[in-house]
Amino acid sequence: MKRPVTLCGALALLAVAAPLTASAQDRGRTDGPEESEYGKGGYGDNRRGVSLQFDWGAAINSQENPRGAPEGPPLFVGATVSLWGDDWYRLDVSGAYVFDGGRFIGNVGPTFRSWGWPVAFTLGLKAGAIVIPEGEGLRFALSPQVGAELFLDRRDRVLMGLHYSPDIPIGGGGVTNRLFMNVGYRF
Repeated sequence: MKRPVTLCGALALLAVAAPLTASAQDRGRTDGPEESEYGKGGYGDNRRGVSLQFDWGAAINSQENPRGAPEGPPLFVGATVSLWGDDWYRLDVSGAYVFDGGRFIGNVGPTFRSWGWPVAFTLGLKAGAIVIPEGEGLRFALSPQVGAELFLDRRDRVLMGLHYSPDIPIGGGGVTNRLFMNVGYRF
């Protein structure tokens, strides 16, 4: 009985004393090359900035286009400018042109990102305007968005994503369902 108690006591003493033997690291300097001060008490990791993204994909209108509206393939192109508050949220300003029906969609709103690297899931809610040609006119719209994004480089600058967004005009005009990819760069 004495032997296991002695062994447990020695292990407990070793567990308490081991961290005390670690030497403290000197305070870091911040006048060296960029990012050389990480882990030494210098600057923190800053995830703020601005990104510019190019969006493209499929866009399918739930209603038939008004008479006289442009006819085209069920595709769209657009761009998004994002102001990053941190790695987990940003404010997006986006615009898109839908070839089938000639709709222009402009949105502003937050996007929230899950914690993870290099893949993160996104959830956003944007509001703005949809311009529907040929008599329908300007409509206020809500655009919830769900998707996933992937950083393509070690410095988290090049970003690629896959998203779905239904653009819902208030007051009629039909929903535009967009499934799209984007590629962007964070400055």
